[in-house]
Amino acid sequence: MADSYLLTGLTLPQGVAHESLPGTVTLFVSDCWPGMSRTQMIARAKRRGLRLSFRATARCPSGVTGVFELRFNDGAVECLMLARLQRVGNSSGGNRRTRRADVSRPPARDPRQTRLF
Repeated sequence: MADSYLLTGLTLPQGVAHESLPGTVTLFVSDCWPGMSRTQMIARAKRRGLRLSFRATARCPSGVTGVFELRFNDGAVECLMLARLQRVGNSSGGNRRTRRADVSRPPARDPRQTRLF
């Protein structure tokens, strides 16, 4: 089974203002949390009507955090963000289905917390 990738952080490329992001991308970013899997990110993007693609900027060995380009496309506009994803090796050794309890859950939100941007 392939290694999984877990989100450790999102950022914008240098020179890009967060005000220039489309509203759907801003909402997607506010839905993300540290420890979220790459698969969960793709599913959330689809729910928001976005197509999301990942591209590694360099090779990333297992257990190391790498930088990936995230390209969002909603059919009209394309934008770019950078994500830090940690490559986590599959320690089970067997062909095991992921149980619902194994999936990363979003953290509890504080109602006083402001938006990410």
